[in-house]
Amino acid sequence: MKTSMKFVSIIIVHSFLFTIGCSDNSTEPEPAPQGTPLDGRGGGVIFYCYQPLQNGIHRIYGLNADGSGNRKIINASIGLNHHDISPDGSRFACVGYMDAGFNTWSIHVFNIDGTGLTRLTNTSNVMDSEPAWSPDGTQIVFTRLTQNFVIEELWIMNSDGSNQHYIGVEGFAAKWSADGSRFIYSSKTTGNYEIYTCQINGTDIQQLTNTVVDEWFPVWSPDDSLIAYNAYPSGDFSSSEIYVMNANGTNIRRLTNNNVSDSYPRWSPDGSFISFTMDLSNQQWEVFIMNVDGTNIRRVTNSPSGVTAINAVWRPL
Repeated sequence: MKTSMKFVSIIIVHSFLFTIGCSDNSTEPEPAPQGTPLDGRGGGVIFYCYQPLQNGIHRIYGLNADGSGNRKIINASIGLNHHDISPDGSRFACVGYMDAGFNTWSIHVFNIDGTGLTRLTNTSNVMDSEPAWSPDGTQIVFTRLTQNFVIEELWIMNSDGSNQHYIGVEGFAAKWSADGSRFIYSSKTTGNYEIYTCQINGTDIQQLTNTVVDEWFPVWSPDDSLIAYNAYPSGDFSSSEIYVMNANGTNIRRLTNNNVSDSYPRWSPDGSFISFTMDLSNQQWEVFIMNVDGTNIRRVTNSPSGVTAINAVWRPL
């Protein structure tokens, strides 16, 4: 029974946080155009996936941390999601959904002004997801998902798509350390998802958590001293909460405590805030931010009916 419930949990997470099958639809709801510049008012600039829940195509939008300036960043003929921003703030890496059945996800890059969309990975019938730029902008790590999310592998490539290779580590959603020497990631190699680190060549694997619940989406603070992540204290996906711990896995603190699901934490570039997504009602995700001690939680996105906002990341300073 535990194995069966684990598989169901994995499918739920990948379905709701990553993609719900949608088709392009020119009548999809969009927020009203705003003339406010993306100047960081409220604490920074956040980019997120604007996802219609029924008909429509996944778009990448940006807005200020106070909710102003909300706008579409790129028009594309394919859905785009799971994005990260290069350290110099000039380019996005993201997932492009390559077919109507969502059987092939490929890593793409494009310029911050919405031009130059370029496909980097080309393997059919795999799901390449969660790209993350190296601190110097020369490489991208990503997760390759196969066999209906059963196999999760960490891959790395140059930022132009060359030298793609598996580093020999089973894991999910790797992020780089500030000095570029290590990855932090989640892995289910012991049964449930725990948090690990390793060298970028796949060696020196170190386990940081050891619990009976799943821990997901770990990410180091800008100075590598802390790790934010989300976990399921009751073992139920609907009860996900945001946590923070020291970089060595000690001193775990729970930051959110409510009766909805909180997920996908990301640090602001100066380390002052943590953004995350909250499921307000049956897949109605919205972007929130809070202070790093969990205080002063405030809502950033206010999506139209039938739209959800997921996978928020911050623009570098």
